[in-house]
Amino acid sequence: MKNILLLFTLFPLFSIAQTHTINDYLIEMNGTTNDNDLSANTYYNAIDNCDISWTIIKDSIPSGWEFSICFPDCYPIGITNSQNTFTANENTYLNCHMYHNGYAGNGIIQMEITTNNQFTDTITWTGTVDLFTSTNNISSNEDKKIVNIINIVGKQTKIRQNSFLIYVYDDG
Repeated sequence: MKNILLLFTLFPLFSIAQTHTINDYLIEMNGTTNDNDLSANTYYNAIDNCDISWTIIKDSIPSGWEFSICFPDCYPIGITNSQNTFTANENTYLNCHMYHNGYAGNGIIQMEITTNNQFTDTITWTGTVDLFTSTNNISSNEDKKIVNIINIVGKQTKIRQNSFLIYVYDDG
């Protein structure tokens, strides 16, 4: 009985308490070349006081793309590691920006976060940028009513000719 009691008394010395959580480990971003950048975030939630360091372990983005990290401060393009201290119950913004500079493609950024020199987490951002075309975001017009037709010089017209016209539907 003494051995069992001693074992349960010493057990907390050998157990490792959870110091933090992270909301999402895989963050997907999508956009078009018409967007300025792709950006998405998650949160690092400190349960206890946490000393962290982070570094980018994978940078697989197309030529012409750049990226920056916000954790918790927004760093300039080119900064790939830093460290910080978070207090207990602090929820910290963790973000990646991918600047595609008008180039379509797919990119991956992976960050490794080390907490208290003991725990390691890997966060992955994926970005997909499609070539923007004028029809990318047009939804079906089958159930909409045309309320106005405007020609290229901005005048209202009723003629539906083979020229550039702007159709204004009842949904704006």
